[in-house]
Amino acid sequence: MTMESVFDFREIDCPVCGSDSPAFVGWRGGEAHQSGAGEKTAIVRCSNCTHQYPNPMPFPRAKLDELYVNAETYFQGHDLEKKKEMGRDLMRKFESKLGRKGSFLDVGCGVGEILWAAQDEGWDAEGVDPSAEFVKIGRETLNVNSKVTTLEDASYPEDSFDAISMSSLIEHLYDPYSTLKEINRVLKPNGWLWFDAPNEDGLYMKAGNFYMKLRRKEWVVVMAPTFAPYHVQGFNPSSIMTVMKRANFHVRDLEIVGEVCPQQGDDSIRKKIEFSAARVVNVIGRALGRGTYMNIWAQRSDG
Repeated sequence: MTMESVFDFREIDCPVCGSDSPAFVGWRGGEAHQSGAGEKTAIVRCSNCTHQYPNPMPFPRAKLDELYVNAETYFQGHDLEKKKEMGRDLMRKFESKLGRKGSFLDVGCGVGEILWAAQDEGWDAEGVDPSAEFVKIGRETLNVNSKVTTLEDASYPEDSFDAISMSSLIEHLYDPYSTLKEINRVLKPNGWLWFDAPNEDGLYMKAGNFYMKLRRKEWVVVMAPTFAPYHVQGFNPSSIMTVMKRANFHVRDLEIVGEVCPQQGDDSIRKKIEFSAARVVNVIGRALGRGTYMNIWAQRSDG
C-alpha cells in the first residue's frame, strides 16, 4: 500500500459469523480494477458461513463523513422522484404489516428520500446518517428530520421505534452484526425492520468473476472496498440468514430482486458489449432466483 493510503488495512475475523476461516477469492481495486479505482484489496470468502469480505479490511483513517462526500457524484444516476415514490410504497408496506402508522427510524438515511416519504405519509419519522453533506442536502431540499450521527452514537432508548429501514447500508458497515444488535435493541416488540443488500452470489457477479478468469486476471467484480460506493460486505442469502439469527432476528421474508447498475467507465465497444451481456445475464439470474439484490423483512426474536 502507498504512503498516501487513506485506509488502515487490518486482519479481521468474519464480520458475519466471527470465524477465522477465510479462503482467497480474488483482488479488487487499484491495479485489479479496469479503471484503476481505489487500492488493491484481497477479497475472501468465509469457509464457515460463505460471506465474502475484504481481508485485511480497509478501515478509513479519517471520519466516515470524509469518505461520503460529493453527493452529486455519489448519487449519480439516481432518480429522486422515483426514490421518493419507492419510499411511499415502503411506508405503506410497513403500515400494512403493523396495522397502523407509528414511530419510524431511517438508518443511513442519506439525503432522505425514504424519510421524506415517511413524514409525508404521516409517520413520526427521523433519520441518522454519518455524512454531514448528505444530511445538509436532505434538510435543505426535502425538509427532513435527520441528524449527523451513527445509530450507535445516537443512543436511542430501548424499544423506541415501530419500524426501521436500512436502505443500501448494510454492505457499507464495518461491523454489521453490532449495528443489527443495536437495531434489535431500539426496535419495539412486534416492530418491523426492512433493509436491502447486494447479492454477491447472484448470477451476474458469478459470471463477472468467471469472465475475469477467462481474461486470465485474478480479479473479482464483487464489492468496492476502497472506492465509491465503498461496499465492504459481500452478503448472500445464506450469510444474511446467519447474521440475522446471530443478532436475534426472525427473517419473515427474503426476496431476490435487482437490476445491474448503469454502465460505468469508458465508452468503448468492449464496454458496451460487456454491459449488454451483463444485462442479459441478470435477466437470467432473476428468473433463476439469483438476481443482484435482496429485500429483507424481519422482526425481533423475543425468546
